[in-house]
Amino acid sequence: MSVNFRKISVEGTPEDIGFQTGTLLKDEIHHNSEFYIAYILEKISPQQLSKAVLHIKSLLAKFCPHLLVEIEHMASAAKIKSEYLFAMNARTELLLSPNYNECTAIAFPKKGISAQNWDWSSKLEDNSVVIEITKPNGLKIIQLTEAGVCGKIGMNNYGIGITLNILRTLDRNLKGVPVHIIMRCILECQTFTEVISSVKSYTKGTSSNLIILNSDSSINVEYGGQAWKLFNIESDFYVHTNHFIHIEGVSVDENAMENSLHRYNRSLVQLRENEQSIVTMKKILSDTQGEHPILSKYVPYLDNNMGETGTLATIVMDLNNGTFEVRKGNPNSKHFDINQYSKYQVID
Repeated sequence: MSVNFRKISVEGTPEDIGFQTGTLLKDEIHHNSEFYIAYILEKISPQQLSKAVLHIKSLLAKFCPHLLVEIEHMASAAKIKSEYLFAMNARTELLLSPNYNECTAIAFPKKGISAQNWDWSSKLEDNSVVIEITKPNGLKIIQLTEAGVCGKIGMNNYGIGITLNILRTLDRNLKGVPVHIIMRCILECQTFTEVISSVKSYTKGTSSNLIILNSDSSINVEYGGQAWKLFNIESDFYVHTNHFIHIEGVSVDENAMENSLHRYNRSLVQLRENEQSIVTMKKILSDTQGEHPILSKYVPYLDNNMGETGTLATIVMDLNNGTFEVRKGNPNSKHFDINQYSKYQVID
């Protein structure tokens, strides 16, 4: 187990990017596929999975056909069934769990700083990677994601950054464009006008929160099944965890939100007491205090097949200066160092 996440660089057409990713991350993709597909098939039958994948592919063909091509070429290069990779890219919608003990995302919009802790299964810590993607038009994306998933937490060389919180709804009709696909599409935008247009193209059928900003603009987007809301962030700081803040009337388990509410309120207290800076961001996302800490050690999950869950990574993005910093793990990860960040320069 390494103290740092593996980093790869890929470039070119969708075919090129898919082939390079599948070749370089073959082992990690197989590991993640085994983990997710086994878990998905505990919830739905193989026939239901195949039907769901056909629907997912039809959405990609309509909204982002280049990612359909990329995923197919990734599967071919990794020598894995493409059905499994499409399912992995829609794992949030296929697997939405009842757990509210996940991510904390924070933004300092006026400083161009965006960050979060990503909390999930310990089984994915060594099979998540930093991927740098360079497109033929010069667009460069850097993101932390699970091997095989084509979009997640990241930024681009146009200063656009995005973070993710899964939101727990009892609405299981989640048949829209997968949120990880939405995130990749947003990271391919060069202007905030393009971001808004992209967001408005995918308004139903997932359950997640996205904080999106650049040096001039910042928005929060909540998706809640068949409802969604775009909120313009005008404050000096903004925080989101795993419960709904802006959408009303979403069906949720009120008894399961203690952890999310605690992290939200704990973050607000610290945000009000400190200046908006990279140092403050790292301090808050390193908070291990209380029963529901922001930086969480691995603990047994509600579902035994998930193993233990906790903070896999801390990501801090300085959009004005083009830096992307990532820290791997949490206090009971092997080799964890609370001050160990890998720093990448996104703008050459």
